[in-house]
Amino acid sequence: MTPAASPARRPAAAESRKRSTLVWIAAVLAPVAGALLIAAAFGVATVRNDSMSPTLHSGDTVVFDRWSTPVRGDVVLLVDREGWSGTADTLLVKRVVGVAGDVVACCEAGSGRLLVNGGPLDEPYATEERPGGDISFRVTVPEGAVWVMGDNRAESADSRLSVSGPGRGAVALEALRGTVRLWWGG
Repeated sequence: MTPAASPARRPAAAESRKRSTLVWIAAVLAPVAGALLIAAAFGVATVRNDSMSPTLHSGDTVVFDRWSTPVRGDVVLLVDREGWSGTADTLLVKRVVGVAGDVVACCEAGSGRLLVNGGPLDEPYATEERPGGDISFRVTVPEGAVWVMGDNRAESADSRLSVSGPGRGAVALEALRGTVRLWWGG
């Protein structure tokens, strides 16, 4: 006959099983919860044209975050609500040139560079002879919006195309899908 388990051992064994079960559940659920958080915070997209050349090219893959507010110089993904692409609600990739309160103007005499708040914008990625483009404008970016342009100004349909519209070319922050954080060639 085996001796009965002592009352002190029975609760310790039950506690050990309970702890093991909780560890197992945490080991299974933690990676799933982490993956869900990452999927909610980040997205992946493919560039479909060369309006961001030389920075990005058609076929490149970008990883973007969905939570940060972009600053001047960031590359963003946005929903084309202005019809710049010719297809409603297309996802576009552009660079933020101006944020709320900025005065963006084209262009500095002589150099053709964009002016932001009266000063020329240094854009080493814009390689054209007139890096600000050929469309003259002067806009103040409203609250809750950004002004965007492609790096390849000659091939980019961007804020400049809507400068005479009600929003003066500004893109509402709600139309942004995220800020690009990483990319690689396709």
